[in-house]
Amino acid sequence: MIFLSLKTYKEATGSAVLNLLSSVKRVSTEFRVPIIPVAQPTDIYRIKKELDIEVWAQHMDPIDPGRNMGWLSPYSLKDAGASGVVINHSEHKVSEDTIKKTLEKAKEYELKTLLISFDPQTVEKYDSFNPDFISYEKEDLIGTGVSMIKSEEENIKNLIKVLKKPLIIGAGISNGQDVKSAVMLGAKGVILASGFVLSENPEGELRELAQGFKQ
Repeated sequence: MIFLSLKTYKEATGSAVLNLLSSVKRVSTEFRVPIIPVAQPTDIYRIKKELDIEVWAQHMDPIDPGRNMGWLSPYSLKDAGASGVVINHSEHKVSEDTIKKTLEKAKEYELKTLLISFDPQTVEKYDSFNPDFISYEKEDLIGTGVSMIKSEEENIKNLIKVLKKPLIIGAGISNGQDVKSAVMLGAKGVILASGFVLSENPEGELRELAQGFKQ
């Protein structure tokens, strides 16, 4: 699996996001690898309608429809076309209590979940909260283009042995070799942002990443 964290880059906003993601269905089908953009709430409906691909939300609040001005409800995200949500990204951390409530609310609205953590101990702890996917990202390497896989190889191997949920690796993932290394260690997939969003050749980048799943 490849999760594409689109953040709020201009290149991934509005009409630009359709061009950025135009090759997702083609590459995903060709390589038989799920590729899931994680989009801004304002673009979820556009992506789903125009490209007919799976799309997840970057955040949601554990609320129901009603008097919640400025919050993101799972109802609205689901209605817009989202099929999942990322929880506790390094740029939008939430408390442990909020994580639990968000997971419960996501399940209620039939939204899949990817829960992110930043050290092996917390990854194990959050795995017990029963998300659909659990992600390990070494926070100081996020956005650097320096993959965490080599420095965290032993931790990743140990996590694979004990986790109940599929592991997604982030932090510095930028090429097919990073993906291949993650998969060889037992990870289910990767999550990345700037390596794809800011690429001069997004389709070429996707193809290289997808190639990493071929062993």
